[in-house]
Amino acid sequence: MRLRRFLLLLVLSPLLLSCDKGEKPGNTNPPISTVDPGGNDTPANPWDANRGQVVRPEPGNGWTVTSIDGSSMVYYSFEGKEPVTQANQRIYVTDIDMNNTAYSLKLGYYSSNSTASKVFKGTGALACINCGYEKAALYLKVNGSVISTITAETIGTTGVPQWKSEAALYLDNARDVRIEFTGKGMNLAEWRSVYRNRVKSETNAITSAPMLIDDYEPVGEDFCTLHPLATSGPNCSENPYVHQSSTTNPRTAIAKTEDNHVLFIVVDGRRNISRGISAAELTKFLVKNFNPQYALNLDGGGSSAMCVAGQGDPETHVVNYPVDSDEVDPKPGPGDHTGERARDTFLYVVKK
Repeated sequence: MRLRRFLLLLVLSPLLLSCDKGEKPGNTNPPISTVDPGGNDTPANPWDANRGQVVRPEPGNGWTVTSIDGSSMVYYSFEGKEPVTQANQRIYVTDIDMNNTAYSLKLGYYSSNSTASKVFKGTGALACINCGYEKAALYLKVNGSVISTITAETIGTTGVPQWKSEAALYLDNARDVRIEFTGKGMNLAEWRSVYRNRVKSETNAITSAPMLIDDYEPVGEDFCTLHPLATSGPNCSENPYVHQSSTTNPRTAIAKTEDNHVLFIVVDGRRNISRGISAAELTKFLVKNFNPQYALNLDGGGSSAMCVAGQGDPETHVVNYPVDSDEVDPKPGPGDHTGERARDTFLYVVKK
């Protein structure tokens, strides 16, 4: 009898021990985790599943896909009811393969201001987009020269504290393009300090906000949560919450994929045929359709403009429908490409 009890306890002991640890018998699924090279288990994030995944739209369902310069540059345009926003949208994306050693991505600064179409024509670019916000709100370095150091305390005369420099684009006027969340969680004094030191070794740098995607994490979805509408003080259009939560604004952005492709993105807005998009919606749109590793919002609204070789207007090659005007048409119609706003910074791709 004693021998039988001993054998029974021997069989049951592992089960009793597992129940003491709170484990459920039969539950053999381990916790979802990733293992880093150092051997430490860390909880997996939902966006980690996107790593290494190449995503591009196929022609159809509102998408048109056009090769611009062989297979190394592809122009995507969308028109119709867009699934993420559930609204009519016109969206334009130029995909540049920076592994092609013939391409150079450049940051241009024009002290007397210019337009995307003039920069496009004057540089012989294959593609061009508007870039930065107002100079006083940015840290800007172009071709080795520091242009601006976030000089003002507020956005213009609005009284809204500076918020447009939480992240930055760095490039060497060739194929080395980096989008970094350099100023994450910092205040203005910290931004001035960190960028002053950070860009010492950079040829070109321009700050902007909000960061949309940071190493696959869709941080742009939370920007407005982190910058709620103030209960007092200036609640004008320059308030970060108002500025980025609006679903009717045109947008401009730049993104980079894990396989070293750079994306120029422009979304039309403020028209029946294209409603516009918020920062959170743009983040979701990019994740769904292009899966970039990094993405940064640039100056949008009336500044948004994109030129692509052989596309759009036959003379200017503006592909989107700008809503502002400094010199062409004070009230551009819904079907023309005029009305570009003159700005001082642009991104453009040239071929050697």
